[in-house]
Amino acid sequence: MAIRKYFQPQNKESELDFVAKTLKGEDVKSLGKAFKIAALALGYRGTNYYFAGRSNFEPSPYDFDRIMQAVDTDSYVKQAVQKYKELFWKEGWKITGENQEAVSYIYQRIDYMEMAMKKPFLDFLIEVSDQMIKFGNVFIVKARGDLNQYFPSKLTPVGENNSMPITGYYLIPTEQVRILRDKYNRPKSYMQQTDPMTYAPTDRDPVWSADRVIHLYFDRKPGRAFGTPFLVNALDDVVALRQMEEDIQNLVHRELFPLYKYVIGTADQPAEPEEIERAAAEIENLRSEGGLILPYRHDVDVIGAGKEVLDADAYLHHFKERVSIGLGMSPHHLGMTMNGGNRSMTERLDTSLYDKIKQFQKQFAEMIRLNIFNELLFEGGFDPIQNPIESDLSERCFFKFNEIDVDTQVKKETHVMQKYVNSLITLPEARIELGLDPETEVDDLFTGIQTTLQKDLIDTQQQAQDANSDKQEPAKSGQRNLPSKRRGAGNATRPQNQSGRRTSPNIKRSDNSWVNMVENLLEEQYDVKIENIDEKDKSEE
Repeated sequence: MAIRKYFQPQNKESELDFVAKTLKGEDVKSLGKAFKIAALALGYRGTNYYFAGRSNFEPSPYDFDRIMQAVDTDSYVKQAVQKYKELFWKEGWKITGENQEAVSYIYQRIDYMEMAMKKPFLDFLIEVSDQMIKFGNVFIVKARGDLNQYFPSKLTPVGENNSMPITGYYLIPTEQVRILRDKYNRPKSYMQQTDPMTYAPTDRDPVWSADRVIHLYFDRKPGRAFGTPFLVNALDDVVALRQMEEDIQNLVHRELFPLYKYVIGTADQPAEPEEIERAAAEIENLRSEGGLILPYRHDVDVIGAGKEVLDADAYLHHFKERVSIGLGMSPHHLGMTMNGGNRSMTERLDTSLYDKIKQFQKQFAEMIRLNIFNELLFEGGFDPIQNPIESDLSERCFFKFNEIDVDTQVKKETHVMQKYVNSLITLPEARIELGLDPETEVDDLFTGIQTTLQKDLIDTQQQAQDANSDKQEPAKSGQRNLPSKRRGAGNATRPQNQSGRRTSPNIKRSDNSWVNMVENLLEEQYDVKIENIDEKDKSEE
């Protein structure tokens, strides 16, 4: 049985006895029930709603409709979400694993799901990441169908109620999902509520059992059913910023169209009614580029054009910074150029944003591995939780994102190469750190190819020298030497002499030992004459 792979018995006993003792009275018919987690802490249920009982479907405590409205109407929120998605899938993704057969099987299942879903699998993943970034929650429903008649290998569905293998996935609108949980916070079913005025399921509201829905989430608090979207913190700041911008707009409008203060008459000479009516008509017909010609008793002032106007620039920058911080970005990521900055600071801010994206990618990849890849591997006959020590090869497959910070990737790879060049690590260890297959043919590497070329070049030169060698072998004993019949290019251009094929004797000009050798030979041959010459020289002296 499969359980023996994970719980090894100490003695040789029957399978039923071993399972019964291991499970301690649990239902031995279903292995899934044996591994079912028995939570002790009760799930959290808020008391803000009159339907807070556990027999009703629970809505999200966060206003997903407001978040969606902010993304659709506010430029800063829209650009921030778009920036997250762009960096999320900037360098692509891949599936990795020790067992290449399992990796190929996952890719093949994805190909079949693309045909069933009528869309690329990457588009499905991008939609999942979009819901995850906006709402912090994603609800994926499994679609099943009879795939065995089309798939090359046999597929075995996992679970008692799953009679057919998975053919694809589709999303439920996150803002419409309601969850029914038991008292231990375990989901029992999911409902898509299309009518916001009711909290009980109707015929128009589809309901799925918990084993058919995959719930992915970020930042879910203990005991809660929904994850916390990070955009919730920025919504109030966005509203405050837009109100501040509206006030500044009204201020500009008031300054462009000032208020006129028109004084007619004095205490000694009060204004007549006809003068006031005539002045009102003149101001109403006054053009912006025109002027007034007034008698000495009339005085006109413009209110609001002086230096006492409030400077709201600092307040505007403050609320812009609050919005950018709430969105998890720096102002320059949203196109704001306030407060200046240099290249070093912007690089550090970019690195901080990359770290935030990588944390999202890490959680996203683990959720895909656990909730999607593992079930597909079980259906294909693979065991992703098998102990690799027993089989020497793990069948687990991983969803891996490529490095989005290319500069950091180049620095890391250069550091690994330096460790290998300085003999700190071996070639397989270096390839593992670089994410490559540790087993490779050395002859296929650049150094191996270069060594092979050098060896071939030396062999070719040696063969050329042997082919151009025209030296005649001497005759054997009892035979006479005949004229050479070799008339090769080497014999014609470089004939052989007493010095071989060299153009001159092999004399080292820097070595003066040959002078002593010549003197010794002369002394041996002309010893007498030299002595006579010496004696003759002495007698003459």
